[in-house]
Amino acid sequence: MKLESLERRPWLLALVAGAGITLLVPSALALVLPPELLDVAVAAGDRRLWLALGGLFSVATLITRLSLRRPGRGDEDPAAPSVQPPRGYLR
Repeated sequence: MKLESLERRPWLLALVAGAGITLLVPSALALVLPPELLDVAVAAGDRRLWLALGGLFSVATLITRLSLRRPGRGDEDPAAPSVQPPRGYLR
């Protein structure tokens, strides 16, 4: 896909990034955490683990979408002059 088409579809890019973060974070935690904490997570049950994954996906997608926001109208510097003064010499 071209960069322009991705800029027109920021939610698509946010969903892909959210899925990547959702896959990356639990995998990294499974490698780093001690086995006792992993046993506690397994004891919490499947429902809580699925809810945690869904929450992580939602938060990651929303944060990514907000970070991809382009500046809209009204974000320009109001102190910047809109008309350039003439560059003629004074007589």
